[in-house]
Amino acid sequence: MIEKCWQGLSAEAYYVDPYMHTETCIELGVIQRKQGLKGEVVAWLHQEVPLPATLKTLFIQLDHTLVPYGVVCFSLKHRQATIKLQGVDDPKVAHELKGRSIFVPQAVLPQLTPPEVQLAKLLRYQVTDVQVGSLGPVCAIYTPPQQQLLAVDYQGQELLIPYHKDIIKNVAHAQQSIIVALPKGFIEASF
Repeated sequence: MIEKCWQGLSAEAYYVDPYMHTETCIELGVIQRKQGLKGEVVAWLHQEVPLPATLKTLFIQLDHTLVPYGVVCFSLKHRQATIKLQGVDDPKVAHELKGRSIFVPQAVLPQLTPPEVQLAKLLRYQVTDVQVGSLGPVCAIYTPPQQQLLAVDYQGQELLIPYHKDIIKNVAHAQQSIIVALPKGFIEASF
């Protein structure tokens, strides 16, 4: 049912790069639920990013493929976005999008500085501590003014790890892995 709605979109609604893939895009967040009776969806953003008011297209990951959707309108409050997608007019179709990741091309976010872009790429990377071993994947990134934080899904709980040169020992983009050296007792003190 999802495939039917995006195939019906007019080509004039957006420009689609046939080579668009996750390496040239930034994952914004995940669709949490449907909203209302007209096919809107609510997405939780991994970090607060300044989305342009003229956002016309976003990509939803369906079966390892980024599928373009025209954006009719959206509203953003902190890290929660309510989005009306072109061609998604039925709450059942909107419900089928639950749990899907949403992406935008990096070029759409010119306001982001290079470090912020690099941080956004770390989502879902596997984090391993030099002493403890595997901690889990990066599930969110927080960028408050004081300290950038990686939120790691550690045994079903959110473990916040400062993105600091003394803690982050290696980032391997090809392997999508991050090696950290957490201070002794850090994990115990976090919970």
